[in-house]
Amino acid sequence: MTWDLGRTGSVTGAIKKTPRPELTVKSQLPPTRILRQAARSAWPDLTLRTFRADNAGWTNLMLEADGWLMFRFPRWPESAHSMGTEVRLLEYLGHHISVRVPDPLRIGTLGEPRGWPFMAYRRIPGRPIVNLPGLPSRDKARLTGFLLRLFSELAGLPNAPLRRIGLLSGDHRTWATRFERLQRRYRRTGSGHLSNELNRELARTFADFFAILENSRYRPVLLHNDLWPSHILWDAPTHQPTGVIDWEDARFGDPAFDLATFRDLGAGLDRKLIALRRAPGDQTFDQRLLFYRRILPLSGLLFGLETSRPSIARSHSIQLRASLALESLSAP
Repeated sequence: MTWDLGRTGSVTGAIKKTPRPELTVKSQLPPTRILRQAARSAWPDLTLRTFRADNAGWTNLMLEADGWLMFRFPRWPESAHSMGTEVRLLEYLGHHISVRVPDPLRIGTLGEPRGWPFMAYRRIPGRPIVNLPGLPSRDKARLTGFLLRLFSELAGLPNAPLRRIGLLSGDHRTWATRFERLQRRYRRTGSGHLSNELNRELARTFADFFAILENSRYRPVLLHNDLWPSHILWDAPTHQPTGVIDWEDARFGDPAFDLATFRDLGAGLDRKLIALRRAPGDQTFDQRLLFYRRILPLSGLLFGLETSRPSIARSHSIQLRASLALESLSAP
């Protein structure tokens, strides 16, 4: 089953008709040849000849068709179930921010798993920054300017239409609950794979964060919520960022959170991003940001353990050990 979003002019009607995927499905996607068939069936008026699969993503499998059309297949039930919200958000962002985001053209569903959705959008030029050699200082400055524009525009969006789209709330209690769930997940899945010393340090880190968050005052803003270098596209010939992809985790939340992955830009550029995001009177901003940066490898560790990918779990365990050796959250 397929809906042509270009013909309807709006995704809303089509998404409302999309069958809810079977959220009890635990298996991963079918073989790539089945996904190629689904892509061709979703667009029968085109003759799609060549496909290039990108199987590296944790959350999605990507098929690039004929060099210009991208098909994105979510791997897990949570991502499949959130695709309707994401498509509505992308439609909204496409009209309200200058940073380029995917423009969904069609959505389809797989026959197996039943009702499993996928989307198609025109390829945004460029390659993920994570796939490029280290950026020189001038390019890091351009990336910083791009991020400043992105964060400023996201923070300036009105809340009401975004809440109608279905984005999760970012109030302090909801935000704390997110990290309480992460901590329970770690205790259930990851604690047995870490040393006693590392477990004690993680326990202290979480306890300090919850105490800090309880006394924090910030205005929730729209977050990409998964803003890794793999989701920022860069055009190497022109030395320019071209867009941001993979918005399925977007929600309201702490304005410090989306900065967690950009410490490597350099101290001066990092301070520019922090100055933009830290609101007047937000006394705990730096401590919250430090927490997000310290536990960044934890999600990768848990993903590797939960999906039986020992190499991923091992590399993130090493990163977590190094990260937790950094300064205390209570440092001045």
